[in-house]
Amino acid sequence: MKKICLITLSLVFTFSSFAQPVNELNTNLKNDENQSILNNRKAKGYYNLMQFSLLFGNKQVTDRVIYYQPYDYDAYPLTDIAPRYAQPNTHNDLTVIPSFTITNGYMFNKHWAAGVGVGFEVFDHNLYPLFAELRYTFWDEKISPFIVLKGGHSFGSFKAKHYDELHLDWSPYYLTDCDLRNYGGLMFNPEVGVKVPLNENSDLLFTAAYRHQKTKSTARKDYGNNQFDEWEHKEDLNRLSLGVAIMFR
Repeated sequence: MKKICLITLSLVFTFSSFAQPVNELNTNLKNDENQSILNNRKAKGYYNLMQFSLLFGNKQVTDRVIYYQPYDYDAYPLTDIAPRYAQPNTHNDLTVIPSFTITNGYMFNKHWAAGVGVGFEVFDHNLYPLFAELRYTFWDEKISPFIVLKGGHSFGSFKAKHYDELHLDWSPYYLTDCDLRNYGGLMFNPEVGVKVPLNENSDLLFTAAYRHQKTKSTARKDYGNNQFDEWEHKEDLNRLSLGVAIMFR
C-alpha cells in the first residue's frame, strides 16, 4: 500500500513538473502569435472610423415671466390681449449633447493619417458637421496614445421654419407669426485619446476633446409690402467631450 502511494505521488509530481513548462510554452506561443498578428497590421492605406461622443457644457436658459398689460374691455372688446414679457431672467444650465461622426481617410504610415468626416449633433437645433482631420499615433502595434486636430464647418437648417409662436433665449425672447433659421458656423476640435488594438484590422479608441463651435440664428417677422423686422443672434459654444470609437483599416 505504501509503495502504491509513493508511486502515485511520484507520478503526480512528475506530471506537475512537466505541465508547468508546457503551459508556459503555450502562453509564450500564444503571445508570440498575437504579437505577430499586430506586427503584420496594415500601416498604410484607407481607414474608416465611427465615433460616438457626449459634449458637456453650460447653456444660457431664459426664464420667461408673463404679464398682461392693463386693458380696457369696454373700449376695445374685440381685440385679443397679446402676452407681454417682463425683463427675462437668464441663467446657465449644464447640458449634455450627443454627437455621432463618420470619418474616412488615408494612413500614410504607422504614425500619420488624414481624413474627411461628416456627422450629426443635437444642440439647441440640429447641426451637421463637415470637417477634415489630421491624426498622429505614437505606436501602432500596441496600446498607444494619439492626438487629432479637426476643423471644418457645421451646417444648420437649410431653410427657415415658420412658427405661430416662438420663444427664444435671446432678444426679443417672444415672437408670433415669424420665421426662424439656424445657420451653424465654423468648428474646431482638438482631441487626445488612447488606441487599443483589437486585431490586425481594427482598433478601439477612447477620446477626450475640446470643441469650439460658432452658431448664428435669425428670426424674421414679415408685415407685408416688403416690410419686416429681423433679429440676429451669434454665439460661441465651448464644450468638453468624451467619446468612444472603432476604427477599421
